[in-house]
Amino acid sequence: MNLRTILINDISLSLQPILSIELLQAVQDALILHLNKYEISERSTEIAVTDQVPDSMLARFIATKRIEGKSESTLQRYRDICYMMIHQLNKPLFDITTDDLRYYLAAYKSQRKVKNRTLDGIRRCFSSFFSWLFTEGLIPHNPCAALSQIKFTKEIKKPYTAPEMERLKQACNSIRNLALLEFLYASGCRVSEVVRLNRNDINFLTGEVIVLGKGNKERTVYLTPVALMHLSDYLCSRNDPNPALFVGLIKPFNRLSKAGIESTLKQLGKRAGIDNVHPHRYRHTLATTLLDRGANIQDVAHILGHADLKTTQIYCHISQTNVKAAYLKYAA
Repeated sequence: MNLRTILINDISLSLQPILSIELLQAVQDALILHLNKYEISERSTEIAVTDQVPDSMLARFIATKRIEGKSESTLQRYRDICYMMIHQLNKPLFDITTDDLRYYLAAYKSQRKVKNRTLDGIRRCFSSFFSWLFTEGLIPHNPCAALSQIKFTKEIKKPYTAPEMERLKQACNSIRNLALLEFLYASGCRVSEVVRLNRNDINFLTGEVIVLGKGNKERTVYLTPVALMHLSDYLCSRNDPNPALFVGLIKPFNRLSKAGIESTLKQLGKRAGIDNVHPHRYRHTLATTLLDRGANIQDVAHILGHADLKTTQIYCHISQTNVKAAYLKYAA
């Protein structure tokens, strides 16, 4: 007996005590006539699992995060890390266990020789992905719920010293590189923010620049007179039609990429004899300088584009000289 017949019989039985035989027959005839147009199936009360195509689930997750405003670099990181895990474990997503993820992370660390800090970043990507799957009802349990945070030593990222910054400037072999260094320090911008900027984004009258940060949030950063001077000299020296703020030194003068800026600073570091030279260190340097000179941490957080003050505190290297001065001032 098919579901349509069962349904009609059940309805007829429920109406039998209150309807005459003629009316009951009329109801049955109407149900047969109208229900014949539809396919009828029993609704399952179990969790629906549509995990036959894990790559499709990952694509849906990435699309959701894009709608939430995550940056393209963050989305790419989610995609790469989760894709590798999915195809390495080679199991349906609803069958992946906490032990599977623990084993994967342990094997990844052993094979790649990565630090715990990197490993915990991978764990956070997994946690975001599986939490979304569970919330969407695509898996019956979240294997990351019992996956503990991986502890790592938090290293204090030191800013550039004044002599180091001067030596880096002296190592510059082009007007562009000097303008780039001054811009990185004065603005405190992320590399991803710098590469998106165009010439017309710079307001030379006010010394202000509107940048597009993480989560597509706009904020205003400021440039020092020295940075504006070197930037003006650089832009006036260019003859290319590229609207980008920083471009390559040779034809076709393409927009300078994130990798291009990082490579440029690495070369300057070698020429200057300074280790660990990278663009992000200029953010630490600006934050530390501003705080050392009495800036409000909320203002510094706004300049750096941080929504959480805890993030700003990580960027700031507290001068031990200032700590000692504060101690002698308030404790003595």
